[in-house]
Amino acid sequence: MINKNKTIKSNLVQGKRLNVFVLFLVLSFLISLLVKLSNTYTQTLKFELVPTQLLSNEVLISNASKSIKVTLSGKGFELLKYYIYPPKIEVDFSQLNKDKALYYWTERSQFEHIINYFDEKITLKSINPDTILYPYDRQFIKKIPVEIAVKSSFAVGYDLVQPFRSEPDSITLMGPESVLKTINAVRTKTTTFTAVNTTINKVVGLDIKNKSNQLTYSHKKVSIHAEVDKFTEGTVSVPVTIVNVPENLTINFFPKEIRVLFYTSLKAYNSVKAHQFSVECDFNALTTDNKYLNPLLVTQPKTVKTAKLETTEFEYVITPKND
Repeated sequence: MINKNKTIKSNLVQGKRLNVFVLFLVLSFLISLLVKLSNTYTQTLKFELVPTQLLSNEVLISNASKSIKVTLSGKGFELLKYYIYPPKIEVDFSQLNKDKALYYWTERSQFEHIINYFDEKITLKSINPDTILYPYDRQFIKKIPVEIAVKSSFAVGYDLVQPFRSEPDSITLMGPESVLKTINAVRTKTTTFTAVNTTINKVVGLDIKNKSNQLTYSHKKVSIHAEVDKFTEGTVSVPVTIVNVPENLTINFFPKEIRVLFYTSLKAYNSVKAHQFSVECDFNALTTDNKYLNPLLVTQPKTVKTAKLETTEFEYVITPKND
């Protein structure tokens, strides 16, 4: 029991000695720090420049932030806050000189303004660089079309009634004239549709990740629409017309009608009529090497998606007209 009490007392004494030693180290460090912070130092610090008061119809061409290095002299206490909380120095563009392409920030013209960001006890030794150029341009507005990027496949028997369209079909950009001149359209992000058998309505983003970040977009998303219906094939017999036949000649040909195979939606099938198609042969296309007339499908109804002629050539006989 006696030995146990001696051990406890020994541990308490050692613990107190350790605490005193730690306290001594902390006090020594604080005193050393206070001594150092009381000394005068000359340090160069970096500060960001923030543009202000730029004309509403102008825009800086580069969004990269500008900064200056300022050499300061003062007590450690006074300099410490500029390490921890460096101020952002505003640049009043209404006070800068400019030409048709550049604003000119100069150390000489801005020195007094920059001094105001530091305490009176701080001495401002130098500013580097002494000149900073800000390229700018006039801000313009331009309307450009939206191009739809789609990969689509349809269920058996289904197809598009009309091509894909977007809402809106164009957007407005605002930015530097020099940048807008290079942009004539904007594409949607590529969207894939598979085994489609119903009408499509989908909101998609515009592919603007590679465009200049100096541009403002009226829209960053559009709606893609497409009417989808079941499709079928049909045929009609269409009379053939020969054009550009000389007045002194008569041309006889066979057959007089050609079957046209067409592809259309079930909804529009019954409205498709033969008179909505026209087939022509051009007499001027005949040569000594060409013994056949080659018909062309000249017109077809808008409701027909595709159409083709069942016959692509036929025989003819040319005779002179009797006076």
